[in-house]
Amino acid sequence: MPSKYFEDDLPLDGIRIVETAQGVSGPYAAKLLGSLGAEIIKVELPDGDWSRKVPPFLSETNRIESSALYLYNNTGKKSVVIDWRNSEGLQHLKNLIKSADLLIEDWDRSARTKWNLNSEMFLEDNPQLIELCITPFGLYGPYSNYKSSPLIQLALGGILNLVGYPEQEPLMLPGNQPDYLTGINGSNSIQIALWDKDFFGESGKFLELTMMETLANLHQAPLDMGGVIRQRSGHRQSPLSSNGFPPGICTVSAKDGYMTFGGGSPVIWEQLCLMLGRLDLLEDGSFDNVFENPESGLIVDQIMESWMAEKTREEVFEEASSIWMLPVSPVKKINEILEDKQYASRHAFQKITHPVAGEATYPSPTFTANGEKLEVSRSPMLGEHTKEYLW
Repeated sequence: MPSKYFEDDLPLDGIRIVETAQGVSGPYAAKLLGSLGAEIIKVELPDGDWSRKVPPFLSETNRIESSALYLYNNTGKKSVVIDWRNSEGLQHLKNLIKSADLLIEDWDRSARTKWNLNSEMFLEDNPQLIELCITPFGLYGPYSNYKSSPLIQLALGGILNLVGYPEQEPLMLPGNQPDYLTGINGSNSIQIALWDKDFFGESGKFLELTMMETLANLHQAPLDMGGVIRQRSGHRQSPLSSNGFPPGICTVSAKDGYMTFGGGSPVIWEQLCLMLGRLDLLEDGSFDNVFENPESGLIVDQIMESWMAEKTREEVFEEASSIWMLPVSPVKKINEILEDKQYASRHAFQKITHPVAGEATYPSPTFTANGEKLEVSRSPMLGEHTKEYLW
């Protein structure tokens, strides 16, 4: 539903996107563009997007329509069933794409070979088409024929090496984080291509995006910066260079859960020592760099946990942030996020009712327009709109 700020139209109103991508990355990119007003026609094979079969399910009586993963990534779309693997179905798909501005697909190198797909076949009938291909490794290079998963992507992208304790195995980030990050990049790349098309008269484009390269771009600094290899550092923030920083930049326990303290500058270290009533630590040079003297980190951890032992996370948060101006946050569980007053004040979540899955809470689009959040409509049933677009 358009915000009053946009009057009758959203920024991408009138843009038609055909989405054949499955899973997370492509569908999430399309979902973001749909929240800006684009019409998303989700083309599914007869057995549906594979994410429809991924638990948890909000209804046990009809799992194909109630996967939480599918419901989240496909809000606001229309579902059309086309088996493009046969010649008749492929012609239906081509006809649909003729009237589209954008195509979002995830056909990797092996799929293109198997089904005789190429980067020019849809541009021939629609020279203004912008096609985005999202794959784990791209369409060329030594990994281009490989399959992947979030765990593999995190490992190859160097992110896995940064999570956990240095003397133990790396830890995985939960969920499909590489896919979502790639989806965000996909949405951004399409908006840039649309800008080029509208303002500079550019013709259609074939865009290619990989999960592996997306993750390599998240390291915050040149990979060889400082002449050191960044490593995982457990419950402490890992340094971007060999310079290091004082203790206290860590996650430690309070009375009812964990607190995370950020920072790393001498000023923040001084404020932390003042709050703890331990100025002697500030005057002791052995506490200047926790990575050169790991024992200093253990000492400060114990002092901080002692100071917080009888305080709740909320009490620590209020005192440390309001009085001592320290960057600090409670580590929240999902149910606590849904109840958080900051999220509530910004209407960050909304209820959506689905005919099979029932009512559930979904994140709202992250941006506001003149202080208003946009409303999101439900995900489609499998093939719900096939007759609307094919007959």
